[in-house]
Amino acid sequence: MNSLRLLVAVALLALLPALGSAQDFHYSQFYNAPLHLNPALTGIFRGDVRMMGNYKSQWTDVPVDYKTVTLAIDKKFLGSLNKRGWLSGGVAFNYDRAGDSKLSWANLDLNLSYTRVFSPRIILSAGGKAALVQRSFQQGNLRFNNQYDEARGIVDLGLPTRESFDADGQVFPDFSLGLNLRLQSRQTSELVFRNDRRTKLDLGVALHHITAPDQAFYDDAKVPLERRLSPYAIGTLQILPAVDLVGAITYQNQGAFYDEFVATAAGRVWVKNTLSKRISLMAGLGLRRDAIQDSYWPTFEVSYNDIKVGLNYDFNVSEFDIATENRGGMELSIRYLIRKVRPIPEFKVCPLI
Repeated sequence: MNSLRLLVAVALLALLPALGSAQDFHYSQFYNAPLHLNPALTGIFRGDVRMMGNYKSQWTDVPVDYKTVTLAIDKKFLGSLNKRGWLSGGVAFNYDRAGDSKLSWANLDLNLSYTRVFSPRIILSAGGKAALVQRSFQQGNLRFNNQYDEARGIVDLGLPTRESFDADGQVFPDFSLGLNLRLQSRQTSELVFRNDRRTKLDLGVALHHITAPDQAFYDDAKVPLERRLSPYAIGTLQILPAVDLVGAITYQNQGAFYDEFVATAAGRVWVKNTLSKRISLMAGLGLRRDAIQDSYWPTFEVSYNDIKVGLNYDFNVSEFDIATENRGGMELSIRYLIRKVRPIPEFKVCPLI
């Protein structure tokens, strides 16, 4: 086993449970939402254009359900710089809504990254993200303590709330920076991608909400959006010609009171792996932890040529399971790659696997 295979094996074995909780919206399939994880992952795929979608529905059985949607597209500009590097750009839209207040987060991201190829096995990327964020809520379904009639022991919606918000929405800019190191096996051929050497490892970290923008709904209050640090490792270890071990782990820390560990481990089988047709099936298990275990989920994934679909269902095992009865929520991810066919004189090799 060479040093790269050993490094990936150690990283996969490191998928251990830990402590945590989160403040930003998050995905269990965080590895399938790369632009949300790290802007340096913009353009880190084999192909020219990548289109992605994520959907998460959480806690639908209680009145504080969450819904999260992400739509993203990124593209490599292989001819933008010399043969040792290229630029990539991407756009992402995120929408998250929670609870009776319909507390929502909507933002449009612009991502830019630079990728430097040091060798066929070592590739480093640096990326940045600029976003415009709208944060808002609705008061119509909320109940306040001033509406409680102590004499009758009921909530009287005819009573005034005596709450005065200066605004029910905020718009502010937001910025992120990140680095990603790709270590991978050397490809069999530079001109033809045979998918026969699949061992790879992405190590990275991103810092989100760098300026800690104010998201308060009162003019005389300051509620900074805490910075979020997101280190991670995402790896594939090829153990047989048609079998891979796949694993990913991330630690999300935001402020003094919000942090989480998320880990997944799975096996992937290539049912068909020829130049004209590639079909794979993956199955595994994921885990999210806070001070006590938060949730776990079975996860499944199928790929057909340039299309990949992932599905998992979270089972909640935190103290909130008294309301959820362990039912967390479903998460779906879809990815589609576009690979251009270039004339040989204009051919420029993409070294990523």
